[in-house]
Amino acid sequence: MDQDDEGRYLLGATPPADTLAFLSRNAGLDLPPDTFAALTVEADRQRQGRPLPEDLPSPEPAPAAWQAHLDRVVARPLFQRLFAGARWSFAAVPVESLISVQPHVNWTYSQAQAARGDPLETCLPTLPEPLDLWGGVSPSDPPSASFCTRDPNVRIVDVRMAESPRLTVTFTISKTAVFLQVVRLAGRLYLKNGVHRAAGLAAAGHRRLPCLLVEGTGPRDLPDLLPLESMLRPDPPRVTDFLRPELYVAHPWRTRVKYLRLVPEEFVAPLPPPL
Repeated sequence: MDQDDEGRYLLGATPPADTLAFLSRNAGLDLPPDTFAALTVEADRQRQGRPLPEDLPSPEPAPAAWQAHLDRVVARPLFQRLFAGARWSFAAVPVESLISVQPHVNWTYSQAQAARGDPLETCLPTLPEPLDLWGGVSPSDPPSASFCTRDPNVRIVDVRMAESPRLTVTFTISKTAVFLQVVRLAGRLYLKNGVHRAAGLAAAGHRRLPCLLVEGTGPRDLPDLLPLESMLRPDPPRVTDFLRPELYVAHPWRTRVKYLRLVPEEFVAPLPPPL
């Protein structure tokens, strides 16, 4: 990605000051206040004219033709680690019913995700995705490791310790937000993970998406990328809003790199007094 991607930010999804700060900081886009206010008023008018109906399509059970694929999904250790003990099922979810829990997408990335091929593998992958990762270890004293990635979902996800015969500490770097995950809460469907994929697939004409449907127990099951009142209002931001130009601001999205560094620290301190 040698040039800027296209980003889309939903108008009215966050307080105006937060939206303007995001666009200025991340896109170098300084909208005149009057222009921004007019755009926001129009977006709010459009949303208020289409509150979330109570009779929106509901998720359908995963078809039998998916079963072999879904068995491979469940067999993944990552799936077992993330969803052990949760109330979940696989489903085909109508994209028009999905509430977006984030106000922004990298639209270029969304389109690339939709172009990967099979929507079932895109939304519920059976194989670990290659990590867009570069870097390595340094034999400095003390030794360290540094890596870079363009993927914000790559994280240090685990650490383990073993003695055989020396003490060995192992860190695992992997992707999070791997599965397209929908939280059903109070009759609504909140897209918790996979907004980029869902928006891209919706733009490509897909109306029902494979997903992991989790039964929510309260607002704490939703991420905090949007104000809670924005997600719970009668006309919440939807995934399909990213397809409606009157509801978002398009802007250049500067290429970003995420850094992962593992640097051990050694120090000497007085022994604490006995209790």
